[in-house]
Amino acid sequence: MGRKTWESIPTRFRPLKDRTNIVISRNPSAESCSGGILANSIESALESIPEGGAEKVFVIGGAQIYREALQKAQAKRILLTRVLSDFECDTFFPITLGENGKGEGWVRRTKEELDAWVGESVVEGTQVENGTSYVFEMWERIEDTTV
Repeated sequence: MGRKTWESIPTRFRPLKDRTNIVISRNPSAESCSGGILANSIESALESIPEGGAEKVFVIGGAQIYREALQKAQAKRILLTRVLSDFECDTFFPITLGENGKGEGWVRRTKEELDAWVGESVVEGTQVENGTSYVFEMWERIEDTTV
């Protein structure tokens, strides 16, 4: 996650439980992130994964970190919370994933495929929390079959 994402998490919830927290900041004078690992790039974050590796690596924001991560061949899936309510925003996800299930180089997978990948049943359909409507989706990168 980026430094701003880390700082947006209330202190009492940092670091996020049951996972290695790696915070990316290009600021060489960035303060350490108590309970997390500080890295200066996506590459150094991946190299910072503790010995023994990780079964799954998740990128949780912000926009610049998403943009860089999605350029990597290792980025195979997007777990998307599609917010259906309108908000005034100045930051957006760096690629378009259409509500029709198609995106440039990506395709939306079924709920069953999402459940199988995450290893549990994900709530289906539109959810509403504090007046905000959203749905959970999983997208996979389409393999380029052209040679």
